[in-house]
Amino acid sequence: MKKTIFIILLSFNSLFAQENFFTKGNELYANQDYNNAIIYYDSILEMGIENWKIYYNLGNCHYKQNNIANAIWHYEKSLKHKKNKKTQYNLDLAKLKTVDKITILPQLFYEKWWHSIIELFNTKTWQITTLILIWLLLIYKSIDIYFYKLNKLILNTILLLSVLCCLISFSSYKKTMKKEGIIFSSSITVYSAPTEKSTNLFSIHEGLKVQKNDQIGEWINIKLENGNSGWIKENNYKSL
Repeated sequence: MKKTIFIILLSFNSLFAQENFFTKGNELYANQDYNNAIIYYDSILEMGIENWKIYYNLGNCHYKQNNIANAIWHYEKSLKHKKNKKTQYNLDLAKLKTVDKITILPQLFYEKWWHSIIELFNTKTWQITTLILIWLLLIYKSIDIYFYKLNKLILNTILLLSVLCCLISFSSYKKTMKKEGIIFSSSITVYSAPTEKSTNLFSIHEGLKVQKNDQIGEWINIKLENGNSGWIKENNYKSL
């Protein structure tokens, strides 16, 4: 009993501290004291509490300080927690200040269509929707078998939606599992192999988002949105 009360009190104190730190961080941000605002927001993350608003506010603080790599990193983290138009808008503004302007490989119309559907909700929402539809399907089928015949069109529609949501959930999950990060060094060379003796392929700069494909020791293989790939040292990169 005492242990339960202690856990409840600890949780209450944690929530109270989070609210106080968040409010104080907002006050400091409003007074343009971005350094101290960052300290308060980071303190909330150190408590193990993460949400899109904290990362969004941290992104704004770093943007105001012209720390573009950190601003982009925090906006990207915010979007991983929740899709938000303001966050995306600020991320796009921050990207305008980066050196590298990468042209994304064009997608076929059905790829764009599929991607836009996946982006409607986060992975958890799609998974919950899938489970609800599966349970509805099972209940509906049970009624149809054991009680009286129901409309087959409704049954087939639920079945189709269940399969579709299952596919969307899987695609969304695969997307969230993709290893990505932001370049934090002002300028680095991308090599053809995990050694500085290999061929210099091209240079990239801070703030650029890359995908991590492989790792050998201190070297990671990255891929850009335009399809170019190569090797860089891991200390130039911060994973999302």
